[in-house]
Amino acid sequence: MAEFNDDPKIRPRGETNDTKGSIIEVEFDREVNPNTFSMQPDNTKNLKKITSAKPNKLDNFNAILEKYNIQKLEPSFNPTSTESLAPETLKDMPSDLPNSQDLVRLHFPSNSDIKGIAKELKELPEVKRAIPVFKAIPPTLVFGDPLLGSSDTVKLDPSTGLENQWYIFRCNADKAWNNSTGKDVIVADIDFGYKVAHEDLSNNLDLQNAYNSFDGGNNVSFGESSHGTAVMGIVGAQSNNVGLRGFSPEASLWPIQANSGPGTALEGDAFARAIEWVRTRNSNGKRKVINLEVQTGNFGNYEQIPSVNLAIRRAISSGVVVCVAAGNGDRDADIDDLGDPIPVTGSILVGATQYDAVQNKRAWFSNFGPRITICAPGDSDHDITCSHLAVDAYRNKFGGTSGATPKVAGTVALMLSVNPGLSHEEIRQILINSGTDVITEQGKPVGKFLNTHAAVESAKAALTS
Repeated sequence: MAEFNDDPKIRPRGETNDTKGSIIEVEFDREVNPNTFSMQPDNTKNLKKITSAKPNKLDNFNAILEKYNIQKLEPSFNPTSTESLAPETLKDMPSDLPNSQDLVRLHFPSNSDIKGIAKELKELPEVKRAIPVFKAIPPTLVFGDPLLGSSDTVKLDPSTGLENQWYIFRCNADKAWNNSTGKDVIVADIDFGYKVAHEDLSNNLDLQNAYNSFDGGNNVSFGESSHGTAVMGIVGAQSNNVGLRGFSPEASLWPIQANSGPGTALEGDAFARAIEWVRTRNSNGKRKVINLEVQTGNFGNYEQIPSVNLAIRRAISSGVVVCVAAGNGDRDADIDDLGDPIPVTGSILVGATQYDAVQNKRAWFSNFGPRITICAPGDSDHDITCSHLAVDAYRNKFGGTSGATPKVAGTVALMLSVNPGLSHEEIRQILINSGTDVITEQGKPVGKFLNTHAAVESAKAALTS
């Protein structure tokens, strides 16, 4: 198997939907005023066409219908609808809403190229919109993001060199999306820099709330940008039928760079300053989740830094949920680099597991200890996400507690989206109680394994308890 680390393969683009079908819905320009659906023979041909109050207005339109053998014309709205019976219900509607009479459905022979026909119709000045209507399906998720995959087994696509997002299915996040996608929740990632133009991130990144805590500016793409880009992809890559999908694909993402910047370094710890900035930043009532991506040079839990420890506790007291990477040193996350206990912050401290086809095992490098709340997949050989090398680039082999923590932060965003009133401690307990057992060595606990679906279900149930 070929290995790909920071050498991403560009996903080949192609159609994600079948172009064949039979129905197109058209919205006419308001000046057209279509008023006749003709199903009668015209001269020697059995033409089906639409007429307008304005002579010859729809001649070109009807020519296209004849060209593609139109089978049936019908209004998009039933003329016996409550709208036509009670027009006073429309009096307070926005003035730019389309008139129901301007919407029609066109039926062509089955297996017609309705995308192509719709494009041709849209070129006409009298047509405002022409939309292919493909077969409706039940309201369950249809996964169009090509790197997502469909199972918790690692599979390599030989045409791209990229793996699938097996971890989504191992954590049952795909089931959670039926209830929540993270909407109206903020995830602030405190990290090492970002490719803000990446195709899977750009629409979810809130650059009005981008902050560089190193120098106090707003340049969050300075220097090394691979780490933050990868983390953000796991947290909240949007669902857009390209690339992959994050755990909370509709969360608002605040990119916070703390390791370096183009300006003069401010005094104090940049990571503590970042936490405080997020804590005090106006979110317009939306709940905030911090994803803290840093460890000490000795691979220890960064909560040992006093200013960071205090900032985390202040943030939690202010209602911010704080998720912290436990570190990758195969050491006790409760103990600092000098061998002393780290004061408890109450954060959601996250460990990592390795890939196995069936079991969830602690990754050999993951820090451990009774203080760790939860663990999630962070296999350094199998952790696909976004790459910083191009706006449409992806990579395998991210992993570590850096890869595990955004999966948890994304899950928390899903929980808060269905129940924004949850406290930090309630979220911690739900994650623990809904999680499953992890295989680990004696004396090296890493908490429970993340079950995103069960956590979201418990958060939802807490609304009525």
